[in-house]
Amino acid sequence: MLRAIVSVWLMALMLSCASATAPKDAPVIDEITPTFEPLVVEERYKRALLLVAKLLEGHHYKNEALNGVSEDIFDDYLDTLDRAKLYFLRDDIEQFTNQRAAFLKQLGEPTLDSVFEIFDRYRQRAQAINTWTLERLQQPFDLQSEQSFYAPPFHVESTRDWLPDLAAVHAYQEKRLTDQIIRQMLGGKSEEEAIETLTKRYTNAQKQLAQTGADDVFDIFMNVMTTRYDPHSNYLSPRSSEDFDMNMRLSLEGIGAVLSIDDEKITIRELIAGGPAAKSGKLRIRDQIIGVAQGEDGEMVDVVGWRLDKAVRLIRGEKGSLVRLLIEPANNSGAPKEISLIREEVKLEDQSAQAYVEEVTRDGKTQRIGVIRLPSFYMDFSAAQAGKKQYRSTSRDVKALLEELKADDVAGIVLDLRGNGGGSLYEAVHTVGLFIDQGPVVMVSNRRDSPREEVDDVPGAVYDGPLAVMVDHYSASASEIFAGAIQDYKRGLVIGSNSFGKGTVQTMVDLNEFVPQGQSELGKLKFTVAMFHRVTGDSTQLKGVAPDIIMPEGLGLDVVGEQAENHALPWKQIDASDYQAAQSIEKNTIAQLKEAHLARMHTDPALLRYQAFIKRVTEDNNREQWSLNLAERQATFKDWEDYRDEYELAQREALPALASDAKRLSDIEERNQYVDKEADKEHFVPDVALFEALNVLYDYLTLISNEQQISVASTND
Repeated sequence: MLRAIVSVWLMALMLSCASATAPKDAPVIDEITPTFEPLVVEERYKRALLLVAKLLEGHHYKNEALNGVSEDIFDDYLDTLDRAKLYFLRDDIEQFTNQRAAFLKQLGEPTLDSVFEIFDRYRQRAQAINTWTLERLQQPFDLQSEQSFYAPPFHVESTRDWLPDLAAVHAYQEKRLTDQIIRQMLGGKSEEEAIETLTKRYTNAQKQLAQTGADDVFDIFMNVMTTRYDPHSNYLSPRSSEDFDMNMRLSLEGIGAVLSIDDEKITIRELIAGGPAAKSGKLRIRDQIIGVAQGEDGEMVDVVGWRLDKAVRLIRGEKGSLVRLLIEPANNSGAPKEISLIREEVKLEDQSAQAYVEEVTRDGKTQRIGVIRLPSFYMDFSAAQAGKKQYRSTSRDVKALLEELKADDVAGIVLDLRGNGGGSLYEAVHTVGLFIDQGPVVMVSNRRDSPREEVDDVPGAVYDGPLAVMVDHYSASASEIFAGAIQDYKRGLVIGSNSFGKGTVQTMVDLNEFVPQGQSELGKLKFTVAMFHRVTGDSTQLKGVAPDIIMPEGLGLDVVGEQAENHALPWKQIDASDYQAAQSIEKNTIAQLKEAHLARMHTDPALLRYQAFIKRVTEDNNREQWSLNLAERQATFKDWEDYRDEYELAQREALPALASDAKRLSDIEERNQYVDKEADKEHFVPDVALFEALNVLYDYLTLISNEQQISVASTND
C-alpha cells in the first residue's frame, strides 16, 4: 500500500527548489569542493547485493532477470538522488550516461564503484547549493513579485529538465525560497520567523549531509534496485531493519501512523485503524508533517529535512500526552494547518466493528437501516493462540452485530469499509462467509500462475438480506477482497469510489540466514511473492474494485492509490473459480438504482454542493503554478477558507447528524478543547456519502418490495 521507503538519510538532505532571477545583492558562490570522509565499499555490501539479486530474480512475482531492469535502475538512482533536478548539472548527467555500461556491469560483479562515485558528486553539489542558500537567506526577499512558481503536485510528473549551470540553479532556488516563505506566512508566521525556520532547515541539511556514510549510500541504492521490481519490495539494512521493527511497534503507541520520507518531508503512508491520527479525521494518506510541538504551549520544531528516525522520536511520546503537528495537506491547499492529537496505544476495541441504526423517511414511509463501520480486518492472535474461546476478531464481532441488527428489525444493512486498509486475510474470508452460503472467496497466484483458493466452507449465511458495501480510495488489500467477493457473488451493492488497488502479497527474508555465523550483518529483504485474484480471475492489483454506484472523490487514484506508485505491478487475470453467484442483484437492478442516484445528484442541493466542493478540491490538487505575490496568495487562501466555511455550514443545516456520527461528534468536541483560536477549531461536516448510500439502499428496498407485490399479484391471477 505504501510507496517504497527510500533512504531516510538521503531524503533528509534533499531540499527541492524552483526558478527566478536573484537580486543584485544576492551572494554569488562558486562551486565548492568540500572535504568529506571517504566512502568505503565494504565486502558485506557486495554479499548483500548478490543475495538480494538472486532472491529477486529467483522468487519475486515479476519473474524477471536483473539485467532486464538494470538500465532503469541506473536512471532511477539518478532520479532518487536528485528528484528535484536541482543538484546535478546537465554536464554531470551526460558524464554519468557515458558510464552507464560500466555501472550496469558492476551490478553483476559487483564492485559498486560507480554507485559511490555518483553519490560523491551529488554530495559535493548539494553542499555547495545549501551553502549558497544559507547566504541567500540573509538577504531581503521580494514578496510583491509578479512572477509565478512552477510547483506541480507530487502526483504530476515535472516537465523540467536538468539545469545547465550554477546560475540557473541559483535562480531556481530563489523562487523556491520565496514560495516557502509565503506558504509559512499563510500559516501564521511573520517573514522573519519564516526565514528563521528555513535557515534552521538548511543548516540541519548540511549537518545531515556531513553525517551520511557508506551504509546510507548502499541503503539508498539497494532500495532503488528493489523498488524497480515493484513499490512494495524493500531492502532494510541492519540499522534500518531495527528502526523499522521499532517504529512499527511504537507507531501503535503514538499517533497510530506509518511514516516515510518523501521529498524531504515526513509523509503519512498509512493510518492505523483506531489510532489517534485515524480517529481524528484530520489526517489523510499523503499528508506531510513539517513541524512537531509538545503539549499545548511547546515550541513548534520544523522537521523538514530530518531523518525519519529522529522525527519519529519527537512524534512519539508518553501515552495520554498532547502532540501538535504542523501539516501540509495532500490536497495542495497551499498553507499548513496545525492539529492536536492525544497520544495513545491503539487498542483492539478502537479497531473493532461498530453498529448503528439509521432511519430514512420518504413520502411518510420510514425504513430502518443498519450501518456497520469496519475500520480493519483484525484478530486477537495472542488470545487465539492461547486457546481463549472468546477472543476478538472481525468475523466474530460482525456476526454478533448482524444478529443484533436482525433482532432490531432492520430492513437492510450498509457495511462501511471506507478507510479500511486491510488486515487479516483469514478474517476477510470468514467475514465474507457471513453473507454467502459457501464457496471460494479469493485466489492467490504465485509467479508460476499456480493459484490456491481461500474458501468459506461453512454452509449457510448469517445474514442474507439486502446489503450494500461502501468503499473509497483508502480501502485496500483485505477490504478489496471482501468488496470484490460481495460484488462477484451478486450478494450486495458496492457504493463509493474506486478502491486503492493493492493486490500483492509480500514476504520478509533475513539475509543473514544465507551466510555463515559470525559474518557481518546483511539486513533483510521484503519482496512481493504473490497476487490476489477475485473469484472471476480478475486481480485487485492496480484496478481495485469499481463501485456499482459511484460517489465523487477529491484525491484521485493517481494520488493515493496503487496507480500513484512507481513501478506498480500490472493488473492480471487468471482462470475463474468454480463459484455460484447469488443472483440477487442483476444488471437491470443496478441500472435502475444508478438512474435514481444520478437524479438526486443532479437535483438535491446538498449533493450538488458536495459535487461542487469536490470539483474545486480536485482543481486545487492539480494546480501547478503559484503566484509569488504575498497579497495575491493571501487573497486566494482567504477565498478558499471562506468557501470551505460556507460549504460546511450549509451542509450542517441541510443534513442533520446521523446516529453513526455520535462518536465523531464526541471526538471533535474533545479535540477542540486543546485549540485556543475559535477560527482553528474543527467543525462537524455531515457524511454526505453515507447519506446517499442509505438512500440508494432505500431505493433497493423499494424495488424489492415492488417486485414482491408484482409476484404476489401474478400468483393470485
